[in-house]
Amino acid sequence: MELVRKKRVVLGITGSISAYKVPELLRKLRKLGFEVFCALTEEAKNFVSELVLEVLSGNEVFTQEKKLLNRKISHTHLSEWGEIFLIAPASANTIAKISSGIADNPVTELALCFGKGIICPAMNHKMLENPITCENLEKLKKLGWEIVEPEEGELACGRGKGRLANLENIADVVYYWSFPKPLLNKKVVISAGATREYIDSVRFISNPSTGKMGHELARAFKALGAETVLITSSQTERVPYGVKEVRFETFEELKSAVLSEVENADIFVSASAVGDFKPAKKIEGKIKRRERISLELVPTEDILKLVSEKFKNLFTVGFSLEEDWKEVKTSCVKKLKEKKVNMIVGNAIKSGAFGSGKTKILITDSSLKEEVFEGTKEEVALKICERVCKIF
Repeated sequence: MELVRKKRVVLGITGSISAYKVPELLRKLRKLGFEVFCALTEEAKNFVSELVLEVLSGNEVFTQEKKLLNRKISHTHLSEWGEIFLIAPASANTIAKISSGIADNPVTELALCFGKGIICPAMNHKMLENPITCENLEKLKKLGWEIVEPEEGELACGRGKGRLANLENIADVVYYWSFPKPLLNKKVVISAGATREYIDSVRFISNPSTGKMGHELARAFKALGAETVLITSSQTERVPYGVKEVRFETFEELKSAVLSEVENADIFVSASAVGDFKPAKKIEGKIKRRERISLELVPTEDILKLVSEKFKNLFTVGFSLEEDWKEVKTSCVKKLKEKKVNMIVGNAIKSGAFGSGKTKILITDSSLKEEVFEGTKEEVALKICERVCKIF
């Protein structure tokens, strides 16, 4: 199947002080490839300017004064044009109005036309905790609205829960809404990042993997509707919104987490950079500086092979890393057969495997059909997911 994305977003902005964050959210949405039209309430103008939104979106802003856009009625035109409706921030007043079917400003008019969308509440913690607000949010959930929960933190009037959700999380939710859901009710487990095998209490053997590819895969599988678990050791990459995070550091911790999580999973993607060797014995304490030290290494177990043999109904995807691209094809076919997995993704150190925003991959499945793809790690992750959906 081909993953066809929705790319037209209507962004409603209401009278919460956190509206000052919207320009940065708008930048993130544009970076993800979305075209955005904004709608602004009169109260929201106190916190963000119409001019800024027009410059960053490249489109006119729907306001109380602008009842026409492109010579068409603004709210009906934008609800027909838009594929995703996002309200960020959503004030308690706006939430109450939408819940009651009131349409007296640009944002609430659009809400009545769209009928569902994404709501990101932001308000004083007492307003958020008020039973009326809670009831309104529950009512909207039942009507098909997704609520991106506000965070605990500093508010304009103290501290508590009510702060606008992290902008990256909001962008993730919009990204998820832009894809079809072929993996709904399926569980996907992904491992990502490098293992650390300790020599003594402070020194370890590892590799340069950042875990970025695995994190992008988790985001992509979540977008396709899967219940997604990310087993990760990454110190730099953010776990995508709505993805269950399981942390590991050593090989044994990774093995234990994988065997536990795949027991009731449908798909396992082994994207972690597992060390092939570990010290035969860990020295307690810190080894003192000396002229020379001998270190005995023993091989680690092949987790992917273990999983494919133990869970025969599990769809398994492995990665094969080689020094040079010319070795990738042979390695993929060999590992596909040896490990008895459904798919192998091959890449090379010289083709952006570590630390690069772009990479080149070769996908081989059990039919030995091959496909080469080059792009950003986000694009590569989607290509891998697309291939999984075709043969899963």
